[in-house]
Amino acid sequence: MNSERLRQKRMAAGISGILLSSQVGIDRGRLSLIERGYVRSTDQEMTRIETALDALIQAKLKLSAFAAECGWPLSAL
Repeated sequence: MNSERLRQKRMAAGISGILLSSQVGIDRGRLSLIERGYVRSTDQEMTRIETALDALIQAKLKLSAFAAECGWPLSAL
């Protein structure tokens, strides 16, 4: 995945850069630079970022499904 698509995927999922960077274990500023194409990440780092983003998206989907079962407003997530 290229850096621009990474940012688009993160934003479309409603995942904050702070949350993603903390899950990956990198500085928020570095994630921002990677997403904007100013810094080239290593393949290993990009794999860690993509894996963490996918895990966060799956967790958010599970929470949304649980909220719907309980009748909670989904906009709160």
